Amino acid sequence: MFYTFLVIKSGSPDDVERMLARMDAEASRPIDDPAPIRDFPKFGRPLVYVSGIYGKAVGWTHKYGLIEWLDSSGKYHMGWAQSSSIKRVPPDDWKGSSRL
Repeated sequence: MFYTFLVIKSGSPDDVERMLARMDAEASRPIDDPAPIRDFPKFGRPLVYVSGIYGKAVGWTHKYGLIEWLDSSGKYHMGWAQSSSIKRVPPDDWKGSSRL
């Protein structure tokens, strides 16, 4: 049996929530795209719109994008979307949360 220990020296509860969401997203990535996940720089992530959700693109593979967003209650989410369904949005038209 193997155990994974997570050590966080500093950071907010939001940082922990985001890290756990990223781990869950990587574990549940679509199986039809084994390409490595490439990350966007933290301070240059594209603003996107996917199926009624405004968010930021965190990473991508050949077929999918990894998107982060906050729901109406402020809960953080991260999930995969097919690249064909992801639309970049100019900053003036983006209606996502400034807390991302």
